[in-house]
Amino acid sequence: MQPDLVIRPATLADAQALSALRWRWAQPGRTPGPDEAREFAAALSGWMRAQGERSVCHVATVDGALVGMAWLALFDRVPNPGDAVRRSGDVQSVFVVPEHQGRGIGRRLMESLCGAADDLGVRKLTLDSRVSVMPFYERLGFTAQGGMMTRARR
Repeated sequence: MQPDLVIRPATLADAQALSALRWRWAQPGRTPGPDEAREFAAALSGWMRAQGERSVCHVATVDGALVGMAWLALFDRVPNPGDAVRRSGDVQSVFVVPEHQGRGIGRRLMESLCGAADDLGVRKLTLDSRVSVMPFYERLGFTAQGGMMTRARR
């Protein structure tokens, strides 16, 4: 039986599960204590609420369990003459739990996040990537430029 994979925008209701996923991404191999986990979940929830529309997160669930995330920080660049709206975005914290990697979940997450960026009028996406992962992002249309990767709106 094929697992039920869903890629969707995150909501505040996902904050608890997202905090556990972010912990695994930021502190691999270290399990937080109950108080630490609760405090981090509250901090992430508060941050998400405060960010509002300046931050977009898409998540992947398999059979209802959160297994992946991809974040997009949005910002408006300084206007140019004749180009007043210059929205850009920075892709951050793309992660799929190791036991679900290699199944196309990361690709689907990034396609979903890039589609959301396009819908929001984001003209330029940037991301900072380890060299070993750059081919993954290149297959999604990003190009390496001086240690950073960028993707122009299609």
